Amino acid sequence: MTYMEEVKEPTPDDDIWEQPVIGEQPDGLTNDALGLAHKALDKFPELRKRYSRLAGPAAVLSTGAVLLAGIAITRRLRRGETPDEILEGLTPEEIENAVRLDGTEGEEEE
Repeated sequence: MTYMEEVKEPTPDDDIWEQPVIGEQPDGLTNDALGLAHKALDKFPELRKRYSRLAGPAAVLSTGAVLLAGIAITRRLRRGETPDEILEGLTPEEIENAVRLDGTEGEEEE
């Protein structure tokens, strides 16, 4: 029996969140950054609301918001900040501007 045969496909009555995950799992550092990203987004309800979409009866946070928060957090982790320092100092503006499309990412403004 192969791995794919072992995974039970969900039926309409199953809770999809209870199903086994198919695909690559994030490594420990990525998992930690994602956890911090969700905590950071929980700090800013207006940002969560702006990036949430309705999926049936529930509001689902956009993966784009988690990605932006993850980038901002990873940048701070690389500077040596602790998770507590990151959560205390992170701003909604920093999250939304984590990726600059004008090619100036990482450059200090003068």
